[in-house]
Amino acid sequence: MILPQSFYLDDTVTVAKSLLGKVLHIKTGNTERRARIVEVEAYLGVTDPACHTFENRRTNRTQSMYLQGGHSYVYLIYGMYHCLNFVTRTEAHPEAVLIRAVQPLDVESHLKKKDIKTNGPGKLCRHYEITRDHDGLRLWKKSSALYVSDDGFKVSAKQIISCPRIGVDYAGEAAQWPLRFYLKENVFVSRV
Repeated sequence: MILPQSFYLDDTVTVAKSLLGKVLHIKTGNTERRARIVEVEAYLGVTDPACHTFENRRTNRTQSMYLQGGHSYVYLIYGMYHCLNFVTRTEAHPEAVLIRAVQPLDVESHLKKKDIKTNGPGKLCRHYEITRDHDGLRLWKKSSALYVSDDGFKVSAKQIISCPRIGVDYAGEAAQWPLRFYLKENVFVSRV
């Protein structure tokens, strides 16, 4: 079942935790690949110094953050790595969930498991060829190049680990906020 747009309009932390275990679908041409979301980080908008929209910053890069929840936000960091985020809440609350790691469900026959690198936001985008062309997509539409579904995989509260986000030391106190969530003992998580 495809997650409806209303799923993304909830509180960002709730959406982040609820995304764990859901399936990301990536369509390229006639091929559709699937991956289970196993690690995420929540970014809380205008009050979060680690968020691109902190203090209501608006740039060409952040335009998708100001869309209604349920859109993709893809940006480039260090001039070479793309990162995939899911916009949450409303246009007035530009918040998002960064997809940090996924577990591939369709292992390509020519790849060995050890060669699959989806344990980090840049790595998963590189593996699935997610670029700025995927920015602003509707995640609740099956016709979209990216969409998210629930295949019935169950995640209990005990399986969710919460800790500080990675790579946001510049954000002062916010760097210690426990807004990174991942599935305990999943081998595709970026760092434990």
